[in-house]
Amino acid sequence: MYRIVLLAAVLNLLYVAVEASVGFWQGSTALLSDAGHNLSDVLSLVLVLIAFRHRDKERIVALINALLLLAAVLLIIAESVRGLVAPVPVNGAAVSWTAAVGILVNGLTVLLLNHGRSDLNVRSAFLHMLADTLVSVGVVISGIVIAYTGWTVVDPIVSLAVALLILIPSVRLLRDILHPHDHHDGE
Repeated sequence: MYRIVLLAAVLNLLYVAVEASVGFWQGSTALLSDAGHNLSDVLSLVLVLIAFRHRDKERIVALINALLLLAAVLLIIAESVRGLVAPVPVNGAAVSWTAAVGILVNGLTVLLLNHGRSDLNVRSAFLHMLADTLVSVGVVISGIVIAYTGWTVVDPIVSLAVALLILIPSVRLLRDILHPHDHHDGE
């Protein structure tokens, strides 16, 4: 599992470089923000690698990962509200194509991590990457709608919906970390 997580970290770091480059090239703050968020997911994967080597730190690493995921949700919500209040012009096509690559990279990472979900740290990284996949799907949809209609308000609305979808498993993960013997979920 260590090699799989290492491969996932490398793939995601490469995607962050591509996404940030396109964000700078297109002047897209949405892509740059998402690249920053994806960089936090690379950190999450690195933390899982550390937990593999230091099993005595496993719960603290899982807690840090869960808190990073919640922080990412809060940032997405804050950016969404800012976008609703003050919409900015967005190149829908560039955003959609870049996010489509994100679906491939994050989806591959989710498939790779799926086999190790019994490990709390792998599960936290799995949720990070699943959340990113959902974010990328939302960004593709919003980019297509923006490209065809010019309605830039769609971007923050989709982002807000995705943030709420991410929040539920994030809270469950945090609960499982803080109360390891209370297993109420149906997973």
